[in-house]
Order: sequence, then C-alpha cells, then structure tokens
Amino acid sequence: MQPDGYPTNWKQYDRDVFYVGAGQFGFAADNGDVNRFAARFRAAACYRGVNLEGYSAATASGYSALCRVLFTWSAFESFLHICGLDQRTVGPTLDARGALVVIAVIRRADRGNVFYRFIYDRVNATHKRELDSFFNDDPCNAGYLASAIRHIFAHGWLTPNANQVDPDAVTTVCNTLCVFLIDVMDQEFGNRVADGLDDLYRR
Repeated sequence: MQPDGYPTNWKQYDRDVFYVGAGQFGFAADNGDVNRFAARFRAAACYRGVNLEGYSAATASGYSALCRVLFTWSAFESFLHICGLDQRTVGPTLDARGALVVIAVIRRADRGNVFYRFIYDRVNATHKRELDSFFNDDPCNAGYLASAIRHIFAHGWLTPNANQVDPDAVTTVCNTLCVFLIDVMDQEFGNRVADGLDDLYRR
C-alpha cells in the first residue's frame, strides 16, 4: 500500500492509464470505475474508527469495527467489479492469499458461533450455505463471512452485543476480515499493474 492509502502501484497506474487504458492492466472496467475503486480502497485503508460518547470501550470498539466492514466491503465490491470477478467464484483467490488462516482466527474468536448464529437467521440462502460450511469446519468462501456482517449491520439488526456476544469478539472478527480483504485487494491490484507495465515495456 502507498503511504497515502492508495493501493500498491497506484501512482504508476494513474500515470500511464491515460495512454493505454485500464484494460492494459487487466481490468474489466473503464478508468472511471477503477478510480472509484481506488477512492473506496483508500477510505477503507485509512479508516481509523469512530468516536462514541457514553459507550463502554469494548462496545465502542465493536461498533467501530462493524463500521469498518462497511467501508471495506464497499471497496471489495468495487474491486470485484473492476477485476471481472464474482463473489461466488472469488474463493480460490482468497484462499491463495491466506483465507484458511483468517477463517481459523475467526472461528477461535467466535466461540460457540454465537456471533455468526445470530447473523445466520437473517441472511439469504447463499450466505447460509457458506455459514453452514463455516460451522462444520469445512472450506468456505471468506468473502461471505464479511458480506454477511455488512448486510445485517447495514440493515439495522446487528450490534456488538447481539445475542449476548462478547463485543471484543466482534472487534476481532471484523478487523481480521477487513485487514485480510484490504491486503488481498492491495496485492491483486499491485500485481495487475506491475504485470501490465511489464507487458507494455516489453513491446
């Protein structure tokens, strides 16, 4: 990641895209869409939390982490779009970047699946299938663990204390997912730009 919060190799991309187009870098969208992704990515990468007066430190931290998921998932949806990817099939990409380790951390944090059981009752069938795999210690698409949180929090059902869950566990789950997804987006974007530049300079 660049010091200003933009993804790796953003300066190189921004410098050359006007001449060669976003497709040179392996993106399946136009430069405007890539610019919107970069803005969302930067917001997620630079997110440092919210201040809530009158809340316990643990609950405030939980809310801050839940809000972080909103920023991160917005960037990730945009990332999928510009890369021509789909949430249903991005699992192997996430696995290659360490999703299994991330899922193991989340399982340890959500003891007894208290947090995700609350979410399970409020998501669609696709999310339920992935959460069933998560509960059974089977392989699952880590992206759905994040989008399930985003959907239920955005629709007003989810709080850091829902289902008597430990808010510290909510903070761990959310922050673990956000750090992971930001890293995936950063590496994938940086690699696509580097590959595009290599191909360009070989011509």
